[in-house]
Amino acid sequence: MRKEREGNWRDHSTITIKILSYTVMGFLCFLVVMPCLNLISEAVSPGRDVMAGKVYFWPTGFQLETIFYVLTKTNFFPAMKNSLVVTGLGTLVSVITTITTAYPLSRPEFKGRKFFTFLYVFSMIFFGGMIPAYMVVKTLGLIDTYGAMILPFAVIQFNMFMVKNYFEGLPNEVIESACADGAGDFRILFSIVCPMAKPVIATVTLLYAVNYWNNYFHAMLYTTSISKQTLQVYLKNLIANIQSTLSEIAGSTTATENLTSQGMTSAAVLMSVIPIVILYPFLARYLVSGITIGSVKG
Repeated sequence: MRKEREGNWRDHSTITIKILSYTVMGFLCFLVVMPCLNLISEAVSPGRDVMAGKVYFWPTGFQLETIFYVLTKTNFFPAMKNSLVVTGLGTLVSVITTITTAYPLSRPEFKGRKFFTFLYVFSMIFFGGMIPAYMVVKTLGLIDTYGAMILPFAVIQFNMFMVKNYFEGLPNEVIESACADGAGDFRILFSIVCPMAKPVIATVTLLYAVNYWNNYFHAMLYTTSISKQTLQVYLKNLIANIQSTLSEIAGSTTATENLTSQGMTSAAVLMSVIPIVILYPFLARYLVSGITIGSVKG
């Protein structure tokens, strides 16, 4: 009888914990989804309803004039192109640099391994500051170029150590067998180690892509011309100059009641997040496993 009561109590506790967990997770999902619904609703709802504050989490109507204006009458597509170039090229450079840095540091036979590891740890903790970094970029002649937004971030130490720790957890026998067969370091790295490290490589690829895509401060700091501004800088300038833009629209033939400051801002932000949302599902399944496995050793 006592065992039966204990079993019933455990069953009730399990059910209670599950209900509580689902309730909390549902509430958190609600907090995440609601702002997204509000953004979409303001982008496609009639301008008079947006201005009157009637739009919350569901469109009060449907119009595409705001989105069409943002896409065709502003600097959206050049800024999108710049962000795609910086994100694509930067992610490629960063992933290759990170892998080729992490592999030798993960090999115990590499001479000077502790010294170079210390340098990366030291640079991760201590940073010279914004002004010295700007002076270096300017001295190299990289101001207002894609290189200024890519090269300073070719290796992020946290990502490098994540890959290094993952490499250290791979079976050493496979690498030793390849060495015995006469394979060189590059052959071992790209033909044996990288295929076994797909989860952590996908993880750092996603982290680098999101970092390059969302980078606003350095894009603003290192670019001076409109032709090189990225999407994040474009969004900041659009929001800062929205009133003057609306004033110009009011005196032109494109004037329409659907073009409002809040609607244009929501439309621009909505269009800007689409590429990274499309990319995420292809790499998301590797994210948790890659971070967990890559963080076992320290």
